[in-house]
Amino acid sequence: MNLSDLVFDYGWKKTISIQFQGKRQDIELVFDAYKGEEVNEKQCLSYEKFERSQSLYEEQAEQLLDNYIKVNQLRDVSIKLKTLLIKHNGDFGFLADCSWDIENGIAIILESEPRVVLQDDFL
Repeated sequence: MNLSDLVFDYGWKKTISIQFQGKRQDIELVFDAYKGEEVNEKQCLSYEKFERSQSLYEEQAEQLLDNYIKVNQLRDVSIKLKTLLIKHNGDFGFLADCSWDIENGIAIILESEPRVVLQDDFL
């Protein structure tokens, strides 16, 4: 994994490209870190895992989201993925803005317990 292009801004960040809902889009990759911290081994391993199986994780995110929308009987929804967050412990997921909870947004957790939650519940 090439970390040389990461920039620190309340975590280590760079732009990555993903496929979501039939569209290629750029989002921010963020490794959760405090000032003075480097990306840790768990985070590196998690990102390598994501890279190896990116298309499967993209499909899983869409399936989790579709199920969440169905179970919660949401209508006329719009989702905008913003970030792939990799936490200190290696858990990771997409953070997204959504039309039904503009204030909080959602997290589509991909590792370690795949599910959709409010962003605050993942952060």
